Amino acid sequence: MCCILEAISLTMKNRVDEMCAELGITLDNIIISGGGSNSTLLMQIFADVFGIPATRNEVNGSASLGAAICVAVALEVYPNYNTATKKMVRTRDQFEATLKNNILYSRINQEVYRDITATTDTNLKKAATIF
Repeated sequence: MCCILEAISLTMKNRVDEMCAELGITLDNIIISGGGSNSTLLMQIFADVFGIPATRNEVNGSASLGAAICVAVALEVYPNYNTATKKMVRTRDQFEATLKNNILYSRINQEVYRDITATTDTNLKKAATIF
């Protein structure tokens, strides 16, 4: 189970890194939402893989909370999205990255994980015709 969570986190890290590079930004915190954010293990792995704090909110259904924020702004309960977000989003807890783990995950990502699909895709395409 742990390796699946690590694979999810490493894949997310690589995609987020690509987006940040394209936008010319860096992150100092990530917010994890959805059912997976209920897992302490998942939260710690994300913090360790990203090398920055991982936060989860009291309400982990980001789609429903985002919709509520939009409604609050549309009904002029709050004057703008920044105010609505500050009033409606409450942080539950935060997980700090463990340096030793971050160094290991970075090495795994750089030396193995980033290139794994170049090796597996050909075989998976062959397997798809069988299954």
